[in-house]
Amino acid sequence: MAGPENSDPINPGYTIHRIKAEHGWRYPEHKHTKYGELVCATHGEFKHCINGETTIQRAGEIVFIRETDSHSLSGEKFAYVNVMFNESWLLRLEQYIEYPGLAEKLTGAPESPRALVPLHEQSGIEQSLEQLLSHSSSAFGRRFFSRFLLTVVTLYLAPLQKHTFAEDVPEWLRESLVWLSDQRPRYPSLQDLIQHSCRCHEHFSREFSRHMGLTPSRYLANLKIEHAAEMLLTTNHKLLEICHASGFENESYFFRQFRTSKGLTPLAYRRTYGRNSIQR
Repeated sequence: MAGPENSDPINPGYTIHRIKAEHGWRYPEHKHTKYGELVCATHGEFKHCINGETTIQRAGEIVFIRETDSHSLSGEKFAYVNVMFNESWLLRLEQYIEYPGLAEKLTGAPESPRALVPLHEQSGIEQSLEQLLSHSSSAFGRRFFSRFLLTVVTLYLAPLQKHTFAEDVPEWLRESLVWLSDQRPRYPSLQDLIQHSCRCHEHFSREFSRHMGLTPSRYLANLKIEHAAEMLLTTNHKLLEICHASGFENESYFFRQFRTSKGLTPLAYRRTYGRNSIQR
């Protein structure tokens, strides 16, 4: 088994190890103190016992181990990367994306949150993990980790909670939000969303804003922008292709919305945070 890589970063914020097991290997049951852990399986499969329940974790699956969880791992011919961080990062993320209660939903869930990354998106996650390993001892470490956590939580782990709503959210709005989430990555237009809800524009906008804290157009734009940001950093697609793949029909509008949200143009964002400088 290979030893841990970059396990003591100079820049505090996260700790990361890459584990490779060729022969029978077991990490005994343990709990974490003051930090959580993302267990990201990258090759093969292994037994992952969490709070007394054993499941098989396969390549492409991510499991979030909370401070309150105990777990052990065992198997052979597998590999995973674990990223450990103080759970206060979840509160920062909650504030950043304006999602009240997100941290509590993840840390207080009955079972450890887990998600299977779609096959066509797994290479992007693996590239992000390589970035974290490469930059854990650099001044950019926290920046890369912030982006990684945003991606993992909002695209994969948070959807596990997507059917949980405040009690006063009307059923038609709950169903509309679930339907919207299921359309990823080809998010519909606002008009299509309103039509799906079977409500008039005025009523839909008023109730949506009251319950979600954002206008429908802003909420929808945020979903599209986050998907575009992920594609900028994990693919070599041209900007126009990313614009259309994220649900924007107008390139100029896409550029304006992206810059408003991220503070950078799409190309500048890719050059600043991506692994390579990719020309448009």
